[in-house]
Amino acid sequence: MRKLLTFIFLCMVVLMTNAQMTFTLNGLTYANCAERNSLDGSTTITVPAGTNLNGLITAVQVDGQTVNASLIKPNPTTTNITSGELEVFVYNNKAYGFRFVEDLWFCAVFISDCHTNQGSGHDGTSKEDLTTIMNNICNMGKDGKKKVNFTTEGATTIVPKADIVFCLGDIDQDKGDDGSAGKHTNFLNATAEVCKTAGVPFIFIAGNHDLSPDYWDNGTDKGVTWGSTGGSNADDETISAIQTNNSYWNNQGVFDENISYFIDNSKSSYFQSKPFTFKFKGVRFYCAHTYWFQKIYKKPGIFSSATYYAPDGVITALNTFVESHADEPSVWMQHYPFLAGSDCNRWWLDQNNVGNYITSSDNSIYGSSTSGIALNDANSANTLKKNPISTIMAKAAGKVDGKVQHFSGHYHRFADLTYTNTVATDNMVRDYTVAANGNTDQSNNAYVVLFKRGEGVKEVIQTKF
Repeated sequence: MRKLLTFIFLCMVVLMTNAQMTFTLNGLTYANCAERNSLDGSTTITVPAGTNLNGLITAVQVDGQTVNASLIKPNPTTTNITSGELEVFVYNNKAYGFRFVEDLWFCAVFISDCHTNQGSGHDGTSKEDLTTIMNNICNMGKDGKKKVNFTTEGATTIVPKADIVFCLGDIDQDKGDDGSAGKHTNFLNATAEVCKTAGVPFIFIAGNHDLSPDYWDNGTDKGVTWGSTGGSNADDETISAIQTNNSYWNNQGVFDENISYFIDNSKSSYFQSKPFTFKFKGVRFYCAHTYWFQKIYKKPGIFSSATYYAPDGVITALNTFVESHADEPSVWMQHYPFLAGSDCNRWWLDQNNVGNYITSSDNSIYGSSTSGIALNDANSANTLKKNPISTIMAKAAGKVDGKVQHFSGHYHRFADLTYTNTVATDNMVRDYTVAANGNTDQSNNAYVVLFKRGEGVKEVIQTKF
């Protein structure tokens, strides 16, 4: 209380002068970690988690000139600093307020279903509007204003900034045909390139409009077709774009552990969607595309159809990895929701809107072979896939109130629903579904998610950009 009263009494002097106090920090560059907090006039100095705050300040400057630290009350070089607590230093009858905080918190922004330039029928977003949205996301909090207010203890004073951005699939038009030879150029220019310029890591996954489903909605067109404009070529373009983007951020050194992929090594010559994982600021992210059960296939030829295979090898690789990283707080994502949307369950069975599907040529222990399951049985049969994946997810740390934290798209509307494993009822998945950018009722929508190092998700807030 004494510090706060001192600060309030003398703060007017500070605000009426241009004087600035800065520090020389032990092992850190002041300019890289100090930031003016317009909410109370103090300066926030954010240091890496685990930094010893006592002994951090080795010298003091006022208006760029080094001053004798012993003439400052209290002496900054000998003061016992407490993380998050307001520290007030007085020099020549002027007060300077600082907060020293460990870098325990970070924010992610989740968007989905951009359907770039696809039109109103799919809640599509124009390239220009999507560029504006992404610039708004990357600039969030840079003006010192709070886009959202966190209520989590210890984070109520945070001015949220986008530390990382995710897009959860359906990035543009069907099979990548966005007017740029199927290479997703319009989407990438509006999102990935904006984030590169801003220095904000950007990760995107593929949805059913980006990776061909078994059948498209007309009931006859098999998604994977032959030729330069066919579904298999579009799939190649999509996965290439995702891997190129991932490689860029790997090379920037922004992750604790670089992106790696889950594949079935026994089918390495066949097409695989290659879900992936990485570690960022002490949290493990698991990223599928349409969903973890996207089937592997041998590409079609001029006179032959594609041959589909169950994704058991991919799921087994995932399970093995999770078991060896079970102590890491985890966050999960895929395009398909667990529960949101009337068509949710048939998508989990690779069925289109009249029940067509393609049976895998090999058997599956994960319920991937859905032969004989009628369209009207989807509501019960989807557990063949949801139960196994939720069991794997539940092995990892980072649950909140006993629930795995998961994010999805596809539904084009916000939803916050919990799936309970029908066999192992302790395995629950809380699935936050993101609204489409172009949804006329919920336009420009996103989730701003607060994370804490070593713990995972702490708070999820809907907002508009």
